[in-house]
Amino acid sequence: MAIDTLLPKKLEKSDASYKSVIELNEALSSAEKEHIRNIALTGPFGSGKSSVLITLREDFAKEYKFLPISLATLQANEEDNNISDSGGESNEEEREREKRIENLNRKIEYSILQQLIYREKTKTVPNSRFRKIVHLSKWELVKYPVAFVLTLLCILIVFEPSFAKVDSIYDFFSWGNTWNTVFDFAASLWILFALYKIARYVFKSYSNSKLNKLNLKDGEIEVIENNSIFNKHLDEILYFFQVTDYNVVIIEDLDRFGTPNIFLKLRELNQLINESKIVGRHITFIYAIKDDIFKDEERTKFFDFITTVIPIINPSNSKDKLKSALEKKGCGDDGISDDDLSEMAFFIQDMRILTNIVNEYKQYRDKLCEANNYRLNKTKLLGMIVYKNYYPQDFASLHHREGKVYRCISSKPKFIPLALKTIEKSEEELSRKEQIFKQNENLGKADLRRLFLFNLWHRLSNRPLSVRIENNYYSLEQTATSEMLFSKLIEEKEITYQYRYYYDNTTTESKTIDFKQIDNEVNYSKRIDLLEKGAKYFLKEHRHIQQEKIKVKSLRLKDLIKKYKLGETEEFKSLGLSPMMNVFIRRGYLDEDYYDYISYFYEGMVSLADRELLLSMKIEECKPYEYHIDKIENFVKELKDYMFESDAILNIDLLDYLASHGIYGEMFEHMMIRLECDNAPLQFLSQYYSEGKQQYEVFKHFIEYINSWNNIINWRNDAEKENLIEAYLKFCPKLSQEQQGWLNGNFRFLVEHCDNITLEQSLKLASTSCFVNLCDGSDDLLDYVIEHNCYEITLENMLLITRHLHTDDKTISADNLNFTRIKATDNKSFVGYVRGNISAAVQCFKDDNKDESSETLMFLLTNEHIPSDVKATYLTGQHNHIDSFVGIEDEKMYDIAVESKIISPTWNNVSYYYDYNKGINEWLKSYINYYTTELSSETYPNNLSNKGELYVSLFGCKMLEIDNYRKLLRSFSDSFSDVDKLNNVGQDRLLILVENGRISCSADAFASLLVNISKNESLKLELVVYVITAGFDNHSIIAHLVSSIDGDYHEVCNQDKRVKLSDNTLNRRLLDVLKNVGFISSYKVDKDKLQIYHKMKNN
Repeated sequence: MAIDTLLPKKLEKSDASYKSVIELNEALSSAEKEHIRNIALTGPFGSGKSSVLITLREDFAKEYKFLPISLATLQANEEDNNISDSGGESNEEEREREKRIENLNRKIEYSILQQLIYREKTKTVPNSRFRKIVHLSKWELVKYPVAFVLTLLCILIVFEPSFAKVDSIYDFFSWGNTWNTVFDFAASLWILFALYKIARYVFKSYSNSKLNKLNLKDGEIEVIENNSIFNKHLDEILYFFQVTDYNVVIIEDLDRFGTPNIFLKLRELNQLINESKIVGRHITFIYAIKDDIFKDEERTKFFDFITTVIPIINPSNSKDKLKSALEKKGCGDDGISDDDLSEMAFFIQDMRILTNIVNEYKQYRDKLCEANNYRLNKTKLLGMIVYKNYYPQDFASLHHREGKVYRCISSKPKFIPLALKTIEKSEEELSRKEQIFKQNENLGKADLRRLFLFNLWHRLSNRPLSVRIENNYYSLEQTATSEMLFSKLIEEKEITYQYRYYYDNTTTESKTIDFKQIDNEVNYSKRIDLLEKGAKYFLKEHRHIQQEKIKVKSLRLKDLIKKYKLGETEEFKSLGLSPMMNVFIRRGYLDEDYYDYISYFYEGMVSLADRELLLSMKIEECKPYEYHIDKIENFVKELKDYMFESDAILNIDLLDYLASHGIYGEMFEHMMIRLECDNAPLQFLSQYYSEGKQQYEVFKHFIEYINSWNNIINWRNDAEKENLIEAYLKFCPKLSQEQQGWLNGNFRFLVEHCDNITLEQSLKLASTSCFVNLCDGSDDLLDYVIEHNCYEITLENMLLITRHLHTDDKTISADNLNFTRIKATDNKSFVGYVRGNISAAVQCFKDDNKDESSETLMFLLTNEHIPSDVKATYLTGQHNHIDSFVGIEDEKMYDIAVESKIISPTWNNVSYYYDYNKGINEWLKSYINYYTTELSSETYPNNLSNKGELYVSLFGCKMLEIDNYRKLLRSFSDSFSDVDKLNNVGQDRLLILVENGRISCSADAFASLLVNISKNESLKLELVVYVITAGFDNHSIIAHLVSSIDGDYHEVCNQDKRVKLSDNTLNRRLLDVLKNVGFISSYKVDKDKLQIYHKMKNN
């Protein structure tokens, strides 16, 4: 991946900032013509001024000769950085400030001069008085010694000194006059050349000498020069531009010293250079400066032309620039949110710093995270790098546990008491509310409304009798007892009320009332609210506050500051944090984990695997709960309080260790708080129950949490929920009403988990239970439940128990189960429990076989706990019977016994009940009709005193069904002598009585009976035919009976007339029977009539 340097970058022509390059070029091209000598390139820090200048130098290198001067390397003293004017200074302070400014200006001037002089080679500026180290090349090291030796040799050849003459050598080189002359001439020329070089060097060396001091006999004269470096070395500067061809001087980083005075000197220098005839050409200075280096309009006095660079990065786009830069570095998928990027980028307003931030982030990320496989929080890492770039000294101090950020982080123990004070205030407020609640605990809402209205009553000068609500008047008591009326009243701003005045008359008045004021005085709203919440609310809130006191130590610094508004405290403000530090700490970019982000980890106290788990806890990334901790003792020592604020702290080994070591009780409490809250990760608790070692301690603590059961019941994973319920039942010392209700409905769960819960605990749980649905699976548990009656009376439960106790009887089913079969189990507890709850049991039995024993029937009938309607329903249809009414103490049960037909069908029982009821009711009527067959087979006993009365009651009416009437008549030998008792018997039953000879009344009485018994003449005619046929042969009686029939039948009895009757079957039957008994002689068919003939009378 390409390296992003921090150097200025050449701009493309498509870049927006390239317009500044064009403007500078235009200014330079017309500089000489327009007399432009000083140009300012302005823009904020980091706006890209250097990039504009480097682009200008590269794109227009042929047109101009640029001389760049940078003061970036000049380090001013700290006191020199603050030299802006300040009012109210004393003379001494003013002189001291001016001295500092002058000292700074001298440093700047000297740096500029150095860059001018030492920029060129010595041969370019040979006459410079600034001495430079002369470096001789290898060639020069050969050239100069050879020239020296050659010069010396030439002197010897030309002058031939006698002291240096060697005859042998002289003879050897004696090649004749011609060659000697040539050598002498050449040597003379070389000597002359050497003398020229020496003389030239001497003149150059002494031509720039200055006379500074002249010593005289009695004193000295010294030339005092101006302290300005430019003034002192002006000739050097002019000489430099004289011997070089630079025409554009670029000066950068001059604005960081904050002194505008230096620009005055540079402008003066520029003028001297341009006015100097020695230089003889136009030279332009370009200054790269910030906009705020000058005050007001001052800068326009210093510069001939000003162009501006608009920054490419600002708070509005810095986030996008930062995000883009991270993506180019391959860090775009590091999980840093846009919100966090925006928070950090807000402080980044320099592209160069942004580039360095991204570079360093990539380096730290690769070295700390990827190379060592550490899973650090990338957001925190980026925040640390941003902080490092803006506050490098404070960052370096972190390594030594110093600096502002470290002081803030290490002040967390001081912040905790401040947070506790806030919690204590909440606790005090809760206690006040609880006191109010206790005071009002015995009051109802209506009482509080009365108190409110009583206050209103006192406020009104005319005591109100009633108030108007929605156009109706209601008394204050009516208003107090109705929440709806009261609510409507207090919504009004003005009320109208009635009151009594003279002579008991009433009148109305309206008045504006401030109900809020009354509310505040009587504390109505708060008291109502507290009354509705109840005691459980305060218990829950007190526990919540206690947990909050524990949790406050485990909060991260950012959460502690935010939750309890510690940023507003003097303790926090006194730390002197910069805005960036403040924001980064509040956002959690800088926190207690800082050391993980600035240094490597080396294995020692904890293993690499343990270190990986620690980092996961710090960055709140959950590891598997069963993740093994190698060095648990050292690992616990590395834990920080804030780590307990995340579910990442949940680890089985860790919880085992904390639960078994009392010295870590506070950590154990912190860890349990993670599990004792809404939306707690109960999957961990489920796994811990399966794999943990300190189950009792953990679940004992968890069960004490008020919402533990509700959290378990509402848990989303069924398998985990089942595991947690098992653990709860195993370790719970006592079930509350809610848990007991669940267990009552889940006996099967207890059976299936009996082994894990343990039989002892299961029996303990069962002892307080009343199970709705029993099941097989654990004989020991079922036997205990049966023995201690720990179940509800239901058909399924009784059937299960009966089968369990009566395994030999395979015929028992839900359809035939009854109390008789339950008693057959001979289990005292079971039978006694059902007997004690016989009412519920009876309502469960189907008993399709209806085969309860006589003993059971008597028990059920006489049991006072069974409702009468239930008894009647259940006993009706039973095959077995109770012998008699003897033994039934409650006479009210006689009715049920008869209604349900469980009394044996005997005339004695019928007679007994008849006497008790003093007649026949519907139940006895139904009973006799139902048992007709049994009763008809028995003759009614003659010794029963009510025989005649019962006979008339049974057969003198239509109570009995016609077939039953005929059958039961055989059980009696009585007859009706009183026709008045047969008025309601009906024709069918009358015929049966006649047929059986049970009527012994006169003809007149019988005829009268016929008249009253029916208005249907055909039925009467048929009855007369039947009676005559049955044996009535008395002609007088027959005449009386026939005459009782309406119509022409009375004429039949007149022997003097020849009567004709209609020809039909019934009339033919009548005439046939009359003929048979001799009442008429004959009849014949005459067309459609029957002609009747009587016997001739004897004269």
